Amino acid sequence: MNFITLISTQTAQQFFLVFFLASFSATVHSSLRQATAPLINASAHSDHGVDEALKASKALQPAEQLVVQNRLRLRKAALLMVDEQFNQARKTLSTIETASPSGAQAGLLMAESYRLESNNEQARNWFLRTARHFPYRAQTLAGLISAASDQQTMNPGLALALYSEVETQTQFAQGQLEALMASGHIEPMAVIFPSAINDDVRRTLLKHCLRHPDLNLLHASSDLQKAVKTLLQLQARNRQLTEQLSALTQKLDAYHKQRSDIETTLSNNDAQLSSLKGQLIPNNFDPGQTRIRKRLTQLNNQQTRLQAQIAFIDQASQSLPAIIDKIHRQARQLHHTAMAQLKESHMEVETVLNNSYQAYLSEMRNLTAEARLQRAEIHLSASP
Repeated sequence: MNFITLISTQTAQQFFLVFFLASFSATVHSSLRQATAPLINASAHSDHGVDEALKASKALQPAEQLVVQNRLRLRKAALLMVDEQFNQARKTLSTIETASPSGAQAGLLMAESYRLESNNEQARNWFLRTARHFPYRAQTLAGLISAASDQQTMNPGLALALYSEVETQTQFAQGQLEALMASGHIEPMAVIFPSAINDDVRRTLLKHCLRHPDLNLLHASSDLQKAVKTLLQLQARNRQLTEQLSALTQKLDAYHKQRSDIETTLSNNDAQLSSLKGQLIPNNFDPGQTRIRKRLTQLNNQQTRLQAQIAFIDQASQSLPAIIDKIHRQARQLHHTAMAQLKESHMEVETVLNNSYQAYLSEMRNLTAEARLQRAEIHLSASP
């Protein structure tokens, strides 16, 4: 069984909150509308609009502020860079928390601001710093390749070092991804929560999963959780049915043993009755004969009760197998229903994981190939 669904919905939602809020859609809750307007409205592109949104964001809850304010600062910095106000842009970017979902984008924008000013050394430093602080991400590694390309003519040695860093990171990420798929399938728990694979690689893959264009991992894993919860409930019901079956089977065995004992008693009583009847003297009522008659009455009454018990046991023995068979059918149906639900939702989770895995692996392979190609070109151009 996949134990991903033992996680509560609330825990899963809290765990994914930062990543979930980082991807804004056109539909925003009314309390966020003003603060997120510059993020979802292409026409809201002025510094003034972003500043107003930043003011409005102060009324948001702390978790919402973490995401919205940093996204707004990214937007403001980008607008300042468009106007070639690079120093102001960098001041704005420096206020973005490194640990926020916008941290990597802030580092890349900082590097880009220096690159646009032709300050290639600072650009390279920021690309490298960002790539190492947010490793194994396609966007940061692409930034390193961009920085290496700028250095390729003037400083080929530095360019080679940057390409080497890209290759080191991409190959490590590929190795971690291959280890994740070593068993032939991806275990959802190994992606959603800390596991044996490198945490930076795992988080990057998780972001791919959460941003899947067609499927929603949160929704899929929630469905999986509900399916397993249902399965656990059905298993509890199945245990109850099993206990009932066990009790009925034991009762049936007890009935068979009891019937055998009753038959022995009936046989013994018949022998006593026959013997006592042989000792009976008609019209003789002395004390000895009276005791014989009294004993005969007791034995006849006992025989009647025992025969009634046998009739009851025979009737119960005939009905119990049908009850047992019905319980067996109920248990099989419960199991079939639960497993069908589990399989459907589990397949959706696996689809998200496998597609995201392939996309991430493809990105790393492409970046490895690009870094190797550029390194080869540098070596060729340096050859006499």
